Amino acid sequence: MVELTVPYESRMEEAHAFKEGKYLDLTKELKKDGYEAKVKPVEIGARGFVGSSAYGVLSKLSICGNKRTKPLRLLAETAENSSRWIWSRRNENLLHKD
Repeated sequence: MVELTVPYESRMEEAHAFKEGKYLDLTKELKKDGYEAKVKPVEIGARGFVGSSAYGVLSKLSICGNKRTKPLRLLAETAENSSRWIWSRRNENLLHKD
């Protein structure tokens, strides 16, 4: 399972550790039931910085070298655009729970 997180750049290591721990019980349960389960957290910073975890996951998927340039760029652009969209609507009610 790949878990994408878009934290602030200064919290990328903390976000990675949190996501690994978040699914620990689930992966143990799946392994107990005979499945092979791995969690691969991927962090792309809110301003588009691509964490080393993204390179690692793409390598595990056999996406290496020049073939990884476009996916990494798209991940960075999407994270940055999404963060900008959320920030621009931070005062709108649709983003807040009642």
